Amino acid sequence: MKNLNTYLLFFLGFIFLSFQFSQEEKINNSDKEKKLRELISKTKILELPIFLDVYQENKSAKAIGLSQLINPNNEADLMPVLGILPDTTNYVAFLGYGIGDVAYSMLYIFDKKGNLIENKAICLTDNLNIFEEVDINDETNTVRFFKKDRGTEITLFSSVKGKKYREFESNTENTNLTDSLFFQKIIQTGFLNEKGKVILDEKIIEDCR
Repeated sequence: MKNLNTYLLFFLGFIFLSFQFSQEEKINNSDKEKKLRELISKTKILELPIFLDVYQENKSAKAIGLSQLINPNNEADLMPVLGILPDTTNYVAFLGYGIGDVAYSMLYIFDKKGNLIENKAICLTDNLNIFEEVDINDETNTVRFFKKDRGTEITLFSSVKGKKYREFESNTENTNLTDSLFFQKIIQTGFLNEKGKVILDEKIIEDCR
């Protein structure tokens, strides 16, 4: 009888804790949905097509508290937002900037309950990994969003002109010290799928020397 009472108390305790956890989870989800609605009200729905120069941060971008939806304990908001991509059927995609050595375009994508699906840099950067030392004379880095067959389509474009001083090989003892001009173009396409994931195709790299 004593063992039965112990098991019964344990079972009732487990049910109580499960109920408490379920209630807390509902409250947290409710808070996220409320915060998401609040952030949507602070910005605007963008119109396609959208064209961005990655290295020229759009002055209309502003901080709206987006970082607090990703991490509620984050008091600093370093995520300027331009607006929301127009397709909000299954997700909400905020287009904005990440801050590093330069500002670069980012997508912060949430489901309708305010849960983060993905935050992803949307640009072509650090593509000159075949060179040890370069002197860049001209550089272009752009992002384009537009509507097409796959939904919200993305085209990334980068072109770099300059001079390379040292091209390294796998065998560093045979490193060639060179001094020549280079011109490289890179294009990468992609789209947002119906689940709010960014799908990028393979890069197309063209050397225009």
